Amino acid sequence: MGYMIGVDGGGTGTVGVLTEEDGTIIHSVTGPASNYHAVGRDSAQAALHQVVKDLLQGAGKSLSDCKVAVFGIAGLNNADDTVMYQEMMRPLGLGGEVIMENDIVIAWAAATACQPGTVVIAGTGASAFGVNAKGERHKTLGWDYILADQGSGYSIGLAGLKAAIKVWDGRIEKSLILQAMLDHYQLKSAEEMLILAYSPQFGKPEIASFGREIAACAEAGDEVAQDILRWAGEELAQSVVAVIKRLGMQNEAFVCGLVGGTFRAGPYLLNPFNKGVHTVAPKATIEPVRFPPVVGAILMAHYTHGSLTPAVLEELQRNDNQIARWKSS
Repeated sequence: MGYMIGVDGGGTGTVGVLTEEDGTIIHSVTGPASNYHAVGRDSAQAALHQVVKDLLQGAGKSLSDCKVAVFGIAGLNNADDTVMYQEMMRPLGLGGEVIMENDIVIAWAAATACQPGTVVIAGTGASAFGVNAKGERHKTLGWDYILADQGSGYSIGLAGLKAAIKVWDGRIEKSLILQAMLDHYQLKSAEEMLILAYSPQFGKPEIASFGREIAACAEAGDEVAQDILRWAGEELAQSVVAVIKRLGMQNEAFVCGLVGGTFRAGPYLLNPFNKGVHTVAPKATIEPVRFPPVVGAILMAHYTHGSLTPAVLEELQRNDNQIARWKSS
């Protein structure tokens, strides 16, 4: 019997899973980062090859018996990237069809089980993606922090830092955010933030981490924090609404899957997001993704092979706790 491989690769780590054609999970492994933009081509190739080899060794399978392998890679943004990753995998000699996608595509598959629908990722960065009944695709955001990613954890954290400085110099009269900034970054004064903010070690992750404090301030009744989250929810809604409109899905019933810690910010973000989406697509069902993204890769593999049946879905749903994880959703 042949098998399917699904891989979720990013700038922090990689996870792979191997299943039989009936959806039985045989083996799952983790490995190093495989986004070549983050670690370079050689390291990314080595990571992907090692994950596949570890899967096969653990499952007792041969390269030639693979039916379909789907790789969802963060940083795969254009045709040139796709060709590069295909070239990376070719020397391995993996049998069957090898499909390379951006990681948001496997997140969509995890949310919709490869059915028409949309997905929104909002973590450190943000992106929205959808596929309609004709198989047409559209993506918004995901262009990194300079050009886009509004509504992301980074954008919320940065808005919070700017608000804190406004409180410090008097442009905002009152807010909990200033003290939250001092506590979060263990600062004695706001002047120290002026040094930290422009230091080499202060980057996107450090800024995005402040987003959790904005959510806490909003929960405590801070109106400035609530406005930031409301803005973020509206921006994320705008991103998925653009996908829905481009794909002509306004009157369709479909799943809009949510991925990422930003959606745990609470009702001040979720309510405007839900309202924005339902105003345009009232039949959309907005919910957290059904599976981790690596299972989305497996679902795409089965869908491509023609073996994605209700029984396979049930098998994966029942046993996805067996799958290794390198990141949380």
